[in-house]
Amino acid sequence: MIWVRPTMRLCILSAGFVVLATLTGCASEVQVRHRSPQNAFRQDLQSRLGSESLSGFTKDALYVLSLEDVARRDPISAIQQLRDHAAAEPGTPWRLGASELLLDLALESSPQDLSLYLACAYEADLYLRQSIERQQGLLDSKSALAAGLYRRAIARFITGGTQSWLQDGVASEAVDGAGGSFKLSMAPGEPRRLYGPGEYDTLIPTDTVRVTGMSQHHRLRAFGAPVNCIREQERADPPRAEPLIPPEGMMMPGTVTLDFGGMQDGVMQVEVELWNTDFVTSIERHGERVRLSVDTTVPIATLFARAELVGRGHRGLTDVQRYESRIGLYLHEPYDPKKIPVVLVHGLRSSPATWREMLNSFRADPVLRERYQFWMFLYPSGLPVPRSAYYLRTALSEARSLLAPDGPTESMNQMVLVGHSMGGLISKAVLQDSGDELWDSLHPDRFEDVEMPPVVREHLNEVFFYEADQCVSRVVFIATPHKGSSIASSLVGRIGDSMVSLTDELNEVDRWFRAEQLNVDQDPTRQLHQGVPTSIDDLRPDSPHLVAYTKLPIRSRVQYHSIAGNASGDSDGVVSVESALLEGAESELVVDAGHNVHEHPRAIREVRRILLLHAESLD
Repeated sequence: MIWVRPTMRLCILSAGFVVLATLTGCASEVQVRHRSPQNAFRQDLQSRLGSESLSGFTKDALYVLSLEDVARRDPISAIQQLRDHAAAEPGTPWRLGASELLLDLALESSPQDLSLYLACAYEADLYLRQSIERQQGLLDSKSALAAGLYRRAIARFITGGTQSWLQDGVASEAVDGAGGSFKLSMAPGEPRRLYGPGEYDTLIPTDTVRVTGMSQHHRLRAFGAPVNCIREQERADPPRAEPLIPPEGMMMPGTVTLDFGGMQDGVMQVEVELWNTDFVTSIERHGERVRLSVDTTVPIATLFARAELVGRGHRGLTDVQRYESRIGLYLHEPYDPKKIPVVLVHGLRSSPATWREMLNSFRADPVLRERYQFWMFLYPSGLPVPRSAYYLRTALSEARSLLAPDGPTESMNQMVLVGHSMGGLISKAVLQDSGDELWDSLHPDRFEDVEMPPVVREHLNEVFFYEADQCVSRVVFIATPHKGSSIASSLVGRIGDSMVSLTDELNEVDRWFRAEQLNVDQDPTRQLHQGVPTSIDDLRPDSPHLVAYTKLPIRSRVQYHSIAGNASGDSDGVVSVESALLEGAESELVVDAGHNVHEHPRAIREVRRILLLHAESLD
């Protein structure tokens, strides 16, 4: 028996293992470890869409095809080899890897090479087409990544490009670079389907925008790049002043897709499609119906952010003269004769920006979006209620004459008003026949028999004598002080009233008031002896104007609804529930909310219910 020392035995065994490993190959030990669901989900979503790392699909492709070193040294060569393998082996994910590498290369390129984004979108689109043709479906994670790459590439191309193809009269735009040669032209417009050249000036991909100040961000990431389509007004070169469009511009949601038509003389022909997502939510692509990406929040937020309307609403109370030129009706979207107009009327110390939560909800609702168009009335809220009501009546009449010169359409004849707070009083005044009631609240003698300067007569005739608007068939009153608000008579109300500066025209009327007081018997219940009121004066429970409005019936054809808040028990903190509820309403809802009850989800859902009811009654 041969004796071997332990140290020698260990050396022999080690050498034996080395020999065996050399002869048979050595595999690493397989292990299974549990991941937390949160980490697993995060790792599965990792890609160049949202991180500095490539996706697992692309890493696997480079590993299997031994292209890892090539991708580091010469990315273009690796991309071409992935394309070649994809062409030779249909059904493999190699083309998806090529698309992500193109995006990675484009993001790192300096100066920016837009052709790489177009090439990325092309490869992603081609992968999706082959997936559809092979009936692999569009719900797997690879197709989701391909749709994301397609969307991201288009968004980056739009952001970095000149968008010259968007302009009317521009035939095409050429893009050349490491990704290849492309010739882009815009698809012609098609009503209720595609926006055409010249309709909008600028496209802003919504994925590049962060919105604050709104409760919800309504967006869907699917096929194509969602964009904010902007038609400029005061910022245009040269500036525009198109009627009924806010000076800050018109903003609409849209979605951009690219239709790759094939090569001609070594140049890829690309048609840029700008979809009107108000009407088109899905399109036919490669023989399959695919859902379009959309973002309805960014256009609304951009308009109100540009306009600084919140601040203007505050100043519109105290400095009426300065903001009188902005009085008017503004369309939130292009006029559509088939849609019913809903006119939103803000209240005291406010502006159309107060409707942002409701607009944001309704513009994201495909049912409401198909039936209704939303208009906004802007006025300096320091004006007396009768004067603001005159401006609203005039604005509605002028809009009808401009938009429907041959007479109101069927939809326009079913208009809906939605008024918050004092905006509800203004809306109600538009729906009442004045008779002599308003004039009697001012003066004991007949209007025709009273002497006054022509400018004063014209003003009083405009605000005190009128017929109800014939095109409004429904109105929603939200936190409306039909019987006034005690705050208007309080110290706070008197301080606010003292801060209001009226227009030169109203100051001239006030001078006549004070002179005319000497010609009639003193009667404190008539407005004449109180002087020209501010809007705050008109909200006092004993206001002569307010008392007169309570005596006038709403036109019989009009159906009306009431929404009130009761956060302070029997009031919303400004308007009592009793004052906000109007006898004869079709429906009443009291919400546990403050005076801004129109921003509460329950109130928004109630207005939605009313609008759906209104649409159903017309079908």
